[in-house]
Amino acid sequence: MNKRLLAPIALLALLLTGCPRNEYIVELKPHGNAIERTLTYYRVDLGESNNVNGYQPFPTVEMGEINSLYPAGGVTNDGDRHTVHGTFANALPNDVGGVGAYTNVDTSLGSASFYVERFRGNDDLAGIAEKQRKAADRLTDLILGWSKSELGSQPGYGQLAQFLNTDFRRDLKNLGAYWWQGNFTAGYSTNGAEEFMVRFGQYLVERGYLQIADMPALFRSATDKDDSQLGLLLQRLVARKMGVPDSQPLPACLAFLADDDTISKSFENYLTNTDSYRASLKQWEEDKKTNPDLQKPDPTADDGRDLVDFNLFGNPDDRLTVRLMLPIAPTHSNGRWDETNQQVIWDTNIVERTNSSRLPVICYANWAEPAASFQKTHFGKVALTGNELTEYCLWRTSLDEKQAGEWDALLVSLQPGDQLTNVINNFRFSGEPHSSATNNITSPSAFTRELITDGLK
Repeated sequence: MNKRLLAPIALLALLLTGCPRNEYIVELKPHGNAIERTLTYYRVDLGESNNVNGYQPFPTVEMGEINSLYPAGGVTNDGDRHTVHGTFANALPNDVGGVGAYTNVDTSLGSASFYVERFRGNDDLAGIAEKQRKAADRLTDLILGWSKSELGSQPGYGQLAQFLNTDFRRDLKNLGAYWWQGNFTAGYSTNGAEEFMVRFGQYLVERGYLQIADMPALFRSATDKDDSQLGLLLQRLVARKMGVPDSQPLPACLAFLADDDTISKSFENYLTNTDSYRASLKQWEEDKKTNPDLQKPDPTADDGRDLVDFNLFGNPDDRLTVRLMLPIAPTHSNGRWDETNQQVIWDTNIVERTNSSRLPVICYANWAEPAASFQKTHFGKVALTGNELTEYCLWRTSLDEKQAGEWDALLVSLQPGDQLTNVINNFRFSGEPHSSATNNITSPSAFTRELITDGLK
């Protein structure tokens, strides 16, 4: 268990620092029906590092899984910085984690292309909410049991237990939902993460977990990496809930909440004596008879599993950058268009692979390239671009073989001039009625006739 995890959850603090994370850079270059993909990946330490370039060894298992998705000749390593390269049609490799696709629709008037990729996360909103509620309840039950083992005989413990079982249980669920929504909003709003950090802090202040006057101590704890400041705030909070005024000295019984080390030792000792861990230990002893190398179960990986799954603060996010090189600005996209470098850019955090409590990151783009020479030859101008060209390409691809032949024959016969619009408007597929009453209802050619004539105006 991450030692820095226990104190922030118990205190509901705001800051985590000094943790390693993976970084992924995906570069995409479309080539007709296929797309070239280059993935550079490495691991860095967000805090201090003994490595001069900040890199750490990348997890071996994940590296093997990524490299196996690419041709052997497309895998290169520069120390702890790794690069894989390959060309794909339709389905994209599940390298970073998720599902993606690239599609190109080509016609005589131009082409339309579509890229979409989901990175990690979980789309089951109802399941996420239910799982978080259950995990919050489980975590509250653990903290109740732990507090009773340490403080059950102390004066005022009944008040503390009542607080934990009611207010704390409710607030933990609310904060889990708050934090989840903040992570979601941050992906769509420039100041989303900052705003929800303020909302989150205000929630804690209003409900008495923190005071505005505690901000200097929190800041010092984060900058100096001194968890004694957090420990002091936690001790004072617990004392307050036991009926001890801030004007009185802290009770000696709260010494186990002084810092990460004492908290971790106390909590792990409690977990070791729970019924569920004893059951796991008994099962391990049985299994060890046939598997002597089986590792003894870690108490924090047993009862502590729910605590990790709750993921209110989560492990540090990995970092993802996607760059899609395009010859033209996209028609639709949720990325940022870089006109100078002719690329769509997505730059965001993504949850670690095992996280199932956050929505996925979605990257998508649609772009359309007109066949300018063909359109000018037969229309006298480029009549279809952008969204209209995309709609045309989708319509053209939907035609059966007979309709496609009749339509293509019309296009190559068209010439610029006064009669061009009339010729297009008079076109009908074989068996298609010319009645004006059906033009915009049942006519399979009406949509595109109108699309092109509007573009000619």
